[in-house]
Amino acid sequence: MDKRPLFAVVLICTLWLLHSTQLMAQQYNFRNWTLEQGLPQSQVNDIIQDHTGHLWIATRGGVSRFNGKQFYTYTKDSGLSSNNVSALHQDNQNNIWIGSSDRGLMQFDGNGFKIYGKAQGLTANTIYDITQGVQGSIWVATEAGLFYYINGSFSKYTQLPAQTYTSVVVTPDSTIWAGSQSDGLHRVTTAGIHHYTTENSVLPSNRVTTLYHQNNGDLWIGTEEGVARFTDSSLRHFRIPINRPDMVVSSFLHDTYGNLWIGLKQNGLIKYDGKRYTYFGRLNGLRSKRINTLAADMEGNIWIGTNGYGMQQFTSPWFVHYFDFTELSEPRITALTKDSKGRVWLGTDEGTTAYMEGGRLNWNFKPPWPEGTTVHRITLLDDRSSWVATSIGAWHITPSGTAHYTVKNGLPANEVFQCMPDDNGNIWIATANGLVCYAKGKFKKYELPGVLSAGRIYHMHRDIKNRVWIAASSGVYKLENGNIVKAPELEQFQLEEVTSIAEDKYGVLYFGGFNYGIAVLNEEWDSPKLFTKNEGLPNEGIKGLFVDQNDNLWVGTSRNILKLLLPQLRQHQKLSYRSYSGANGFRGIEISHNAIAQTPDGSIWFGTTKGLTKYEPTLDRRNKVYPAVALNRIMLYQKPTNWQQLGYTQDSLTNLPIDLRLPHTQNHLTFDFHAICLSGPEQVKYKYRLMGYQDQWSAATDQSYATYPNLSPGNYKFELLAQNNDGYWTPKPLTYTFSIVPPIWRREWFIGVLLLVIAGAVLSIVKLRERSLVKMNTLLEMRVNHRTRLLERKNREKEMLLQEIHHRVKNNLQIVISMLNLQARHVQDPQATDVMRALKSRVRSMAILHERLYRHDDLGEIDLEDYFRGICESLYEAYGATEKQIHLELRVPSIKVDIDTAITLGLIVNELVSNSLKYAFPDFEFKGLLRIVLEPQQNGRYILTVSDNGRGLPLDFDQKMKHSFGLQLVSSLSKKVNGKIHFINNNGTKSILYFVLPS
Repeated sequence: MDKRPLFAVVLICTLWLLHSTQLMAQQYNFRNWTLEQGLPQSQVNDIIQDHTGHLWIATRGGVSRFNGKQFYTYTKDSGLSSNNVSALHQDNQNNIWIGSSDRGLMQFDGNGFKIYGKAQGLTANTIYDITQGVQGSIWVATEAGLFYYINGSFSKYTQLPAQTYTSVVVTPDSTIWAGSQSDGLHRVTTAGIHHYTTENSVLPSNRVTTLYHQNNGDLWIGTEEGVARFTDSSLRHFRIPINRPDMVVSSFLHDTYGNLWIGLKQNGLIKYDGKRYTYFGRLNGLRSKRINTLAADMEGNIWIGTNGYGMQQFTSPWFVHYFDFTELSEPRITALTKDSKGRVWLGTDEGTTAYMEGGRLNWNFKPPWPEGTTVHRITLLDDRSSWVATSIGAWHITPSGTAHYTVKNGLPANEVFQCMPDDNGNIWIATANGLVCYAKGKFKKYELPGVLSAGRIYHMHRDIKNRVWIAASSGVYKLENGNIVKAPELEQFQLEEVTSIAEDKYGVLYFGGFNYGIAVLNEEWDSPKLFTKNEGLPNEGIKGLFVDQNDNLWVGTSRNILKLLLPQLRQHQKLSYRSYSGANGFRGIEISHNAIAQTPDGSIWFGTTKGLTKYEPTLDRRNKVYPAVALNRIMLYQKPTNWQQLGYTQDSLTNLPIDLRLPHTQNHLTFDFHAICLSGPEQVKYKYRLMGYQDQWSAATDQSYATYPNLSPGNYKFELLAQNNDGYWTPKPLTYTFSIVPPIWRREWFIGVLLLVIAGAVLSIVKLRERSLVKMNTLLEMRVNHRTRLLERKNREKEMLLQEIHHRVKNNLQIVISMLNLQARHVQDPQATDVMRALKSRVRSMAILHERLYRHDDLGEIDLEDYFRGICESLYEAYGATEKQIHLELRVPSIKVDIDTAITLGLIVNELVSNSLKYAFPDFEFKGLLRIVLEPQQNGRYILTVSDNGRGLPLDFDQKMKHSFGLQLVSSLSKKVNGKIHFINNNGTKSILYFVLPS
């Protein structure tokens, strides 16, 4: 036997029998606009939406154009014939036809108003309804009959009697329907005229108040006493099973869901979805039950014009609220669950409880606990009992009675957040000071490890693997082998204030931390992941998590609710969600801890600080209508600008200047713009850029203007994008082009003329300068030639003199050599002979240098290679040696030095070569080699090497060097060229001189 029905009866009787009430208080999302928001008058007679997305509102204070935020009102001062506007219609040419209740008809073509009256054939003053025929003709229902407009004038329709008609419809097959004020309904076809009254048909009343033609061809007839419907070529009475007085129908409407809406003149709204009727009155959110007109916009919102209470918008039908009740106003729902029958059970912070059944909340205002007790959680069991976690302990309710457990009975704290049963019949109780298990009438306490004070435990969850997870103020814990341990899987995140745990059908666990975000433990991922604001989570204040039947994770936060798409999260590890707040229907403000539940019909229920909210997923639709973007105006220096006064032609539709070309002094522009998104005008975002000034789009902003100061001359294009309330951006930007004209001195033609003038002046100056330079050059050339001839003559004289001097020096040195030769003939001492020979070689080296100078054209520099070769040839001849006996190898680069350096180097080479010829090859016993090498180094440094392959240096060379005049002369001469000489005995003699030539 199934005991659940009996349990439900017993539970209701025990918990709610003392005092229960049943109240119906569903509230829907209505927004209201009155005079405070800019509406010119509170009686709204008609509403239409034009092709630009604007709403036009007919009132007794004029007609207003509304963009979702602001009203722009046209009155008699703007060109209307009357402020008492009764009817509106937009024709296929986008003209707005405006009917008044006392001054006939007007037409607005975007530029201004044209009035139609007796002069145009319209003899009526009161316009009740306006429509358009199949060939573009305009039909109006008036107090004087039907009139139609064609070819510039009105004509009276004479096939019907001249009486007051309240509504007119022309169907695509050219059938004319006319509802009269007292004579029923008229239908005109090619077959004839049909007249329907209460006497000959099921028409509820002869006073027809409105007609509505449905797209499927049906005609809905509203009367003073109900509704009729013409379908399948017959008129039928449409009975509404709602017991309401004054069923005067004012308007009809079909919404995007296929529902029929019926507006009642005195008694609110009725919605018919094909099966059920839903009534909307003041308790459901309507500001007034006096409905004048209904309209639907392109985004699916329903607009309601009332009689004396302005205009209302019905939006976001997927949320239904339960906020206001007789005894409670906006109760804070702190506990929420459902039973096996799918009924929602709730508890409040004042201790009251209720359950939802049949669309009604059944309240118990006298529960077993004291008033003011906060109900944290209601746990309904299958064993005919329930546990209620409250702020003053745990309550166990059974058919036999109620048991109350507190710290006196073994609880760690009186504040209890959850009671969870296990498979063994035990109850695990989470408190503000730890965890206990109630088994067989006893409590066993479990402490959280590593926590000085046991800590608050907000939530417990048993997963599909039978593991128990604990959400506490100090983090996430697990129950293993009878002990509570810190969950190592999530310890890396250092979570605190973990308020909720949820699990999807694949075993993936989700942990919500208040101000910490959502941690996801998925065994198929490499590691757990924490989602915070850095990962795209809009709010980290998590108060509740719930996985619904459609694999969505609902996240209750401190500000709104999120619906996360779990397939994308599991597959891509990225958040994809839709946010719900007051702007798109969720008016609960803040979700209570773990107060989310789902009933079998798919509805999601939320316990909030304002009451109870229901979400119906089948009604939820994203707004895919792109916002209509428009430029309102362009201002100079952030001030309103009259472009006509500045000489510009304005566009008749936008009032923006055409072909805007501004002087360079007017380069501070402000673009004022807007985008029409009637579903959420406060959520519209913009991006813009000014091509020619910046190529990058601006960041998304809700600011509806852009200012560009100090623009440089050039061509510009302003581009604008807008995003609607559900994140859809306009695919193409709105553009406006203009230019800043440069000053006259920066214009191309002026610059060209200026360049020509400058070029002409420059050419003239150049020609004058050329003539002057030619004269000066001629004179200078004459002077230079004269001076050059003088200098050449003096140079020739000096060169001849120098050559003569060198020749005489050479001759004198030859005389000295001759004298030394004569003297040497009389010297018998070999040592003296050697001295004389050395003196001759030294003098001969100097003579060779002077011979080179007076024979050479360049008297300032000496070629060392030629000079060294001459010295060697002279020494070979003096010592009787030939190159066959001693081969001379001379490697001297082509460098030239001054005469002083040449003499110094020549004497050094003379001494070194003399020593080689004298000592290295005695009697020329073997074929020898004499090598002279000059190697350039860096920074003007050189190495002069004189080497031979002779006998080499004697053992007492160092001692002899001190007494050798030649070697002392070499050492002294080396210092003169900043050098230093070294002698090396290696298969002969090698003399190396390191010296520096002057730069």
